Amino acid sequence: MVRVCACLIVKNEAAHLARCLGSVQPWVDDIVVVDTGSTDETPAIARQFTERLFTFPWQDDFAAARNYSLEQATGDWILVIDADEVLVTLQEPPVPLGQQLAGSPFTAYQLLRREIGTGEQFSDFAIVRLFRNLPTLRYQGRFHEQLVSTAAAPLTIGTLETLRIDHYGYQPAQIQAKMRDRNIPILERIRASEGLPLHLLFALADMYQAVNNPVEAENCYQELFDRLLPHLLSGQLPENAPGALPEILNQLGRRLLATGDHDTLQLLCQQGLAWFPTYPPLNDLAGRWLMTLGFPLGATAYFEYCLELGRTNGYSKQMIFPLGYVREIAAEQLGRAYEALGDRERAAAAFAQAAALRQGKAHPQ
Repeated sequence: MVRVCACLIVKNEAAHLARCLGSVQPWVDDIVVVDTGSTDETPAIARQFTERLFTFPWQDDFAAARNYSLEQATGDWILVIDADEVLVTLQEPPVPLGQQLAGSPFTAYQLLRREIGTGEQFSDFAIVRLFRNLPTLRYQGRFHEQLVSTAAAPLTIGTLETLRIDHYGYQPAQIQAKMRDRNIPILERIRASEGLPLHLLFALADMYQAVNNPVEAENCYQELFDRLLPHLLSGQLPENAPGALPEILNQLGRRLLATGDHDTLQLLCQQGLAWFPTYPPLNDLAGRWLMTLGFPLGATAYFEYCLELGRTNGYSKQMIFPLGYVREIAAEQLGRAYEALGDRERAAAAFAQAAALRQGKAHPQ
């Protein structure tokens, strides 16, 4: 019989841990919790669900802690989940996870993750969280760690559609404190010692923006642009292109649009959409750029396409984005484009659709 072990790394998660472990327990045969220095009731809560509680001294290295948890795992497969997440079944009646994995041809599975309670609806995105318990599968990266395989055979990844991970996150004050006191210092130390890969440099830019340090944020964005420009000119994706690359391009493009650098923005839109044609924020960016240039007819195609991606669920699951880009934002921008064309009837219809979508009364048609 196929056995599954859940692995968590935690620190001061008393507010969330019981909800997480309660959602996971029915699906797994074993639970490993690795505590990296809690000062609250986290260890006591963990013991209510498992005897397999371990301690690991925090070393400013998420991969090291994550890999220590994997070393304690039993069974055939490992499910990695965080304390502020919940495992949700999408199958009725539910089938035991071990039974679903029996005879699997894959090394790992990605599950969709959904943001909950943020006040804004975001797209689901795919993330690898379920994989075979093999010594060749371990995490790399001190921050935003990634699962990698050291085996000669490539990592084969399937999609498990019967389960979803819901991410509840933390209160804004908690998030800012973690960014300011833990995450930014970790990333700056890595940046000083070895430099940052693109996805971590982007994460650092986003964090500086979140803690109201726009100067450092812009420095990071400028470095991102300088490193990506040769790839935009050549058309070659960066080696080991990060999953965040479409959103990196989107954020850089918004800055180019704000400064009126239309030549560079044309290059970014053309190449970005060649690489990521179904990423809605890039399509929205291209439409807004054409509107700025005075080409509303061309812009309608991008906004219509965003609505189509929402209607068909055909948008990229590579990176999270606000769902408004395939709903009310797209309809609103389409209305403005038709308004600029003097087509009052279509403009009114698009604005009405946007209003209905804001109230949750309609889907793109």
